[in-house]
Amino acid sequence: MTDENRQHALPMEVIRIVLEYAASSNRSEGAKLCRLCSAVRSWLLPILYSRVVLSSAGEVQRFAYAQMEDPDDAVVVEPAPATVVQTLWVGPTSSVEQNDLSYGSSSWPITLIHQVLTRCPSIHSLALVNLYQGVWHRLSGVIPPGVQSLCVGPVHGKMDWRYLPCALALREFITMDTYMMDEEIQQIVLSPAIRRIRRVYSHGERVGLAFDQLECVQKATALEKLEIVCCAETEEQAAAVLEEMAEAYVFEPERVALIPKSHMRGGRYNPIGVLFEDWLVATRRRV
Repeated sequence: MTDENRQHALPMEVIRIVLEYAASSNRSEGAKLCRLCSAVRSWLLPILYSRVVLSSAGEVQRFAYAQMEDPDDAVVVEPAPATVVQTLWVGPTSSVEQNDLSYGSSSWPITLIHQVLTRCPSIHSLALVNLYQGVWHRLSGVIPPGVQSLCVGPVHGKMDWRYLPCALALREFITMDTYMMDEEIQQIVLSPAIRRIRRVYSHGERVGLAFDQLECVQKATALEKLEIVCCAETEEQAAAVLEEMAEAYVFEPERVALIPKSHMRGGRYNPIGVLFEDWLVATRRRV
């Protein structure tokens, strides 16, 4: 019997389930399986690349170059993994671990990140964390228009909603340790698409920035929830800060949620780790 006439001992549906399980259990083996044939590649790419975390300059570089046959001639591989990415985190995932993507570092490969964003048309959840505010404008214009959730901070560039390509789709906006002008907040809360704003602060003394702009939220139309997250050494300490702040301001409790959290992880100060955990939980619900 020739290879052409030989039938599979197992139904194709079973083969697919087995390969998908193998890929989800071991990403490295899954990447190797993608080389078997185009059909297997089409099955496994969404599993391997639906969520991508690029937490160092080296990871950004490797992912960007993986979309090409050769980084020198820029011949794009089809189908490229970037086309199936749905959630993307760029930046450190911890405040504790050594990382070359520190705030203001010259190691940030902005050009490669720009290329990655332009090649990821299916992203609906994007996080750009620790990006220096002075280079924000180089990336904000290429955020995919289908992004529905955007996470930025600490300290991002000016958030001009009028020029964000994803403004009409953006339903969720998450920031960390950021100061925004009233004009920026008003643009966001008046967006017809926005449903949830989450402002995270790594220290109790910074949370007043969000409370001072509660008046802007009163003008919101489609916004369903403003979440003010206060972090402290313990959740109890954070709750006490929020309770004290709440007594000094007037707001709608059904629209404004006050959330206390500990910024400690493993006995160490790690607010970016807390933000990353939140992001993972939220994206797992969507993917």
